[in-house]
Amino acid sequence: MLAAHRGGPAPGYPENALSSLHRLVDNGVLYAEIDVRRSNDGVYYLLHDDTLERTTTGEGRVEGRSWSDLSNLRLLDSNGELTDQSIPRLEAVFTLARETGLVLNLDLKSVTPSEIVALIDANDARDHVAIIAYTVDDAAAIHALDAGLLLSVPDELVALRAAGVNLEASYFWLGTGALDAPRDAVLASRGLETSVGLFRREDGSATPYLEAIEAGIELLSIDNVDAAVASLGGRDALQARIAQCRA
Repeated sequence: MLAAHRGGPAPGYPENALSSLHRLVDNGVLYAEIDVRRSNDGVYYLLHDDTLERTTTGEGRVEGRSWSDLSNLRLLDSNGELTDQSIPRLEAVFTLARETGLVLNLDLKSVTPSEIVALIDANDARDHVAIIAYTVDDAAAIHALDAGLLLSVPDELVALRAAGVNLEASYFWLGTGALDAPRDAVLASRGLETSVGLFRREDGSATPYLEAIEAGIELLSIDNVDAAVASLGGRDALQARIAQCRA
């Protein structure tokens, strides 16, 4: 399966934007990695950076901004070109996921485990999310609140077990470096699935994606949606894999 890093930006499609997420659905991509923040007046929204200049028409740090301020900004696409799109609220993205089957891979930038679990429950999104836990402590905190939520967890098997993390609702992040097929095989022998970040290795060819598949990796985090989709057989092939897994 493919996971589009920051929602899979492209010319005309800003990162962490509703239009980009719809584009993923149209291309057969199952996972959208998105970045979640909270405004100073309690609105949850999508934005990656700590500052506004790279991806919006705003300036300065995002910390301390109100939603009324943030919602008036416009998003820039992957080439820095102005679009008519605005920063989306997380609730709107949950709605999109429920309606399309897209799985939201949530990267928590300024949101606590208790906040995100409450939001997921309030928006009936439990079956449409996977949460990135960068540490064993983060994973344990989330699973203490809801042991059935799907997590991306660090490759620390022994510590995760000791912390009480539900490994049946977890997949292991193996990083962005060289592919480690032997490690994937060890985890696979225990019934555990893995994910890698290919976005630092993408070169427009099929090689990075095919090498990851050969190494046994189940979930490929990518930037170049078009190249990845084409390399894995196109939209129909990806959708067939999704249907097979869901069956």
